Order: sequence, then structure tokens, then C-alpha cells
Amino acid sequence: MEVEPVRDMADVKRIYKWLQENYTVREAECWLIGCNLALRASDLLSLKFEQIEQGQKTVTLFEKKTGKRKEFPITPIVREAVARIRAYYDSKDFYKTKKFIPVYIFQSTSRRAFHLCQPICVQYLSYAYKECAKELKLEHNFCTHSMRKTWGYHAYEHGGADILYIQALLNHSNQHVTLKYIGVTKTTLQKMYFDNSLEIA
Repeated sequence: MEVEPVRDMADVKRIYKWLQENYTVREAECWLIGCNLALRASDLLSLKFEQIEQGQKTVTLFEKKTGKRKEFPITPIVREAVARIRAYYDSKDFYKTKKFIPVYIFQSTSRRAFHLCQPICVQYLSYAYKECAKELKLEHNFCTHSMRKTWGYHAYEHGGADILYIQALLNHSNQHVTLKYIGVTKTTLQKMYFDNSLEIA
């Protein structure tokens, strides 16, 4: 079953709230940041505080899947979300024997991994998101890739962004791939006949 974007903004917000209440600030803000940066989960989880907190206006990375260079701005929404994660880490005393030093924005705090200084894994995040989808009774297939697709869908459907720019941002080979990727399905295309009927007679 193909992963889909979350089309209803009310659901996007419900997911964020559910993650806050049932997991931690880290997982909730990961959803928020992921829906704003349109990165693949592996690239998103690799982000470090030093890339955002030291006055930089942009972040540059090389995508793990494609090896392509990607540069993107740090928007106020993302910067505020990162600040909330920092405050969350600072407010906790995770271990009695060792001071927790957050390097990664989405750093693992588990007892098994604290000495490794590594981010949470995609599998863990995917489990959290699937649990969220089940609890909220979301009908579509929902996982970590939904963040990237959700950004693309809303940029196109509600933001009015040109599909060429979305294609470039997502590093796709053509517009058809992008349209399919962000969930512009056959049903959506057929709906255009009704929405754009020309009343000539």
C-alpha cells in the first residue's frame, strides 16, 4: 500500500497533538519540522543543533539516498520547534551516571543508546507514527515518508506552488513523478472536469 500525504490540515494538527500527549516533544516536533522541510526521514534525523542554533540562515547536507547536495533555509517555524526540543532536553535529567549532551536534534535518550550519541532511528519513528495513525483512525497509509509528501501536497493544493518548483525541491526527475508522489490521484484529476466546466451555451 502506497504511503500517502495527510491531506486534511486538521489531521496534521491532530497528529502533532497526539504525539505530544503520547510520546514526547521530540517526536511531535519531528513531525512538525518534517512537514516543513520535506526531507527524507534519514536526512531529517541526521540534523544537529549546531546546524541551526549558531545563527545560520540555511542548512546544507548531502541526501543519503541520492548523494545530491541540498540547501534549505531555516524558517521561523523550524527554529522555534528546535528551541522547544532544546528546552525539553534541558529540562530532563535522563541519567544519573552521565550528563546527557544533545548533539542531534532528534537524539536518542534510551538507556541502551545514551553512550553512543546518536539520533533516534527511522524504524522507531515509523512505529510511533503508525501507532498514531491507528489511534486516530486515519484511513490512509501513514508513516515517516508522509511528512515529505504532506509538505508537497499542501504546497501544491493549498499554497499554489508551481509543480516545477516542487519537483526541483523534492529532487524528482519529472512532473508526473511529483504529481503522483504528492497524491494528485486519478480521482483528483477527474474532479478537475467538474471544477473547471466551461458554461458555453
